[in-house]
Amino acid sequence: MPQSSYPLVLTNLDRARCVVVGGGAVAERKVAGLLEAGARPLVISPTLTMTLSDWWRTGRIDHLPRVYEADDLDGAALVIAATNDAAVNRQVAEDARRRGVLVNVASDPAAGSFHTVATVRRGALLLTVSTGGQSPALAARLRADLAARYGPEYAVALARAAWLRTIPDAALAQRTKQALTSWLCSEQALGWLREGSDDLVVATVERALAHSATASGEDR
Repeated sequence: MPQSSYPLVLTNLDRARCVVVGGGAVAERKVAGLLEAGARPLVISPTLTMTLSDWWRTGRIDHLPRVYEADDLDGAALVIAATNDAAVNRQVAEDARRRGVLVNVASDPAAGSFHTVATVRRGALLLTVSTGGQSPALAARLRADLAARYGPEYAVALARAAWLRTIPDAALAQRTKQALTSWLCSEQALGWLREGSDDLVVATVERALAHSATASGEDR
């Protein structure tokens, strides 16, 4: 029977203590995901890959160059066990659960309390794929499909929609704001953005804003 799960997105990881136990290729992939999410993880391992070493030298991660100790999890918000030693990974998971800390075990997702997902980022838009840790290959395939289907134009459309939300209702009627937001999701707007014609999108929005301002003036 598949494990039950509850999808969520963690935010403000720059303020959280994120711990990765392990310094090999698997740990490197996990750290890369945390860096992309804005975290500055602490990596605990006697040795590091070249990439992890570079990230440490450039101040992107913190590093404890020794074997893992249970007290390393004190104050942690989330933990990832990514060593090549199953016994160590199990111990990390047990220590984390004892402290009520979210933990992922890279080699055995069922042993942890969360698993990481394949993601496609388009600005603030986050598309995720999860196989429950059962098939990273399938997750990678689906992620590639999503990346091909949803291009950078979606990031621009979302940014424009977010800007519209900041306009006070007194300056732009709620009905007009909703209509513009819906239009930004249309194939016409997305097609223009896909072709690099952001100026056409901006011009359309500006015309709608001007029309709304004129209508409001006439009402007064």
